[in-house]
Amino acid sequence: MRINLFILSEDPVSLAGLEAIVEQDDSVNLIGTAVDESHGLRCLENNPLRPDVVIIGEPPSKRAICSNIAWVVSLYRQEKSRPQIVVVSQNDYDDVIVSALRLGVNGYLARIASPEDLFQSLHIVARGGAAFSPTIAARFSRFFATIPTVRRLPEPPEFSQLTTRETEILELLADGMNNRQIALRLYLAEKTVRNYVSRIFTKLEVHDRAAAVLRARDAGFGDQPDVVLPQHA
Repeated sequence: MRINLFILSEDPVSLAGLEAIVEQDDSVNLIGTAVDESHGLRCLENNPLRPDVVIIGEPPSKRAICSNIAWVVSLYRQEKSRPQIVVVSQNDYDDVIVSALRLGVNGYLARIASPEDLFQSLHIVARGGAAFSPTIAARFSRFFATIPTVRRLPEPPEFSQLTTRETEILELLADGMNNRQIALRLYLAEKTVRNYVSRIFTKLEVHDRAAAVLRARDAGFGDQPDVVLPQHA
């Protein structure tokens, strides 16, 4: 199975390292790379090949991880299926991993011990499976083993219709910011922020700010504590 791979990484060093690894295996066809979402959008729109897997490499923050995952999901929302998404990041805090899972990530690799580890993970997710670093998988296993009756996690909100900017604003709403604070943070007019917030309400099918914040936090947005998994032994 030959995998069409696209890499999105805001860290040039991480991007170069991932490129060097995937070029070692003929079963992986690197169809493009990008250092930000706008560049990635142009690359994918102009590329005749569709990626089977998208790697999000070493995002600088939890917010960037969530934004990048939402961007990929949104880009392919009109299609019957989308590329599989794998995060490669040393940021393996529990709340970050849970947020990534809720947004639709198919793999999360905190460490790559060898090129073979990465290739195996890519083939697993390309076939519809899920791939996680052993330490992450072990933490999930220990976490669920401590629950007598495992309850099904709430379904994640339908964020696939949100644009990248709307996702960014929703994150700030979940952090407790008001429209004025968001406008100052993003260098936007306050009226523009109000318009974005209204569109977010419509897409999430909520009627007020409190409901939108609740949906966002349930999906892992914001800086509030989330599900806590056991730490490394």
